[in-house]
Amino acid sequence: MIGGRRVYRLRRILTGASPAVLGFESQTPARRWNPFLGRRWHEASSSSSSKLHIASEICSRRSSRRSAGANASAEVERSGPEDVEVRKPEPPPFKCLTSWTSQYNNIVILEGAEDSPSHYAGCRILLLDSSGNVHSVYRRATAWTKSYWDEFAAFPAVIPDGPVAILGLGGGTAARLLLELWPSLKLEGYEIDQILVDNAREHLGLAELESPTGDGGVLRVHVGDALADTASVDGGFAGIIVDLFAEGEVLPQLRDPETWLALKSRLRPGGRIMVNCGGACVEKSDSKSDVENGTWTWEDGAASKDATLAAMALSFPGQLNWRKMENSEADNVLALTGDVPDLDAWAAAVAEELRAGILAWKPYK
Repeated sequence: MIGGRRVYRLRRILTGASPAVLGFESQTPARRWNPFLGRRWHEASSSSSSKLHIASEICSRRSSRRSAGANASAEVERSGPEDVEVRKPEPPPFKCLTSWTSQYNNIVILEGAEDSPSHYAGCRILLLDSSGNVHSVYRRATAWTKSYWDEFAAFPAVIPDGPVAILGLGGGTAARLLLELWPSLKLEGYEIDQILVDNAREHLGLAELESPTGDGGVLRVHVGDALADTASVDGGFAGIIVDLFAEGEVLPQLRDPETWLALKSRLRPGGRIMVNCGGACVEKSDSKSDVENGTWTWEDGAASKDATLAAMALSFPGQLNWRKMENSEADNVLALTGDVPDLDAWAAAVAEELRAGILAWKPYK
């Protein structure tokens, strides 16, 4: 521990290398290739919360290949070239579907091989900003992610009827499960990056959510600042989901009580806000350059998380609840405004997969 921070200095691995070198197949034209893909990828506690490390998977494969190569070289020295066994290269665990740099983000969408041992086998993942955090997951077969996005699907059971806002839509992961479980829900999704939205429509199934369900539920996508006054509806929102991060951290504005007072004013009577406050640690790079080697830093994310909760508590005195994600390495914390709901009644009103987590909610003190 150094000043309350865990610091690990890592050399940037193969910065600017092609996808094939990194164990990826690329379907993206070379002109759009982004040296950002040379960085480490992981599902960060402050963003996508279960801290499942794509980087670790890739690096472990790299280490295995290096070890295998060293052993093979030693065998050549002992036995001669005629005894060398030629091995077929392992297929890449992911392929890059697209890579863009926008005004706001480095945008990368990867697809995991069906037979990959990765947690992301057979699904598509959205990586953003220079931290490479996973911001969305898309599986064609199921809307469930086994991560914090699923918890937002319990929200409609404790709010009045009316539209629900998602601030920080990303690729639409949370919206997909919400509409599957609550098919009459009207969702208003806010995302600042038009290029991200365009790519999510093409690769992450976002366009499907913009078509009404049989029960009239639908997602309306708004491109713009989620915290601007224009992110509102007549009569107020029944609920607001807040999932706003940049560079691996909760947006600084969310540590300001004034931000929460502004969001509170956009609720209708009885409305609530549910928030992803981040988790135990975040990963950042101290180098903004995508070309030169950088130093990676693991920071204690508790300060950012606690500051967000403290700001909310000032804006919702005696009306704030929280819970830590169960079975989460990242220790993600969720917050919910309003009185503590009847937990048993809440659990009975939602899908079975969500019930255990609901019983963990408690007042914030």
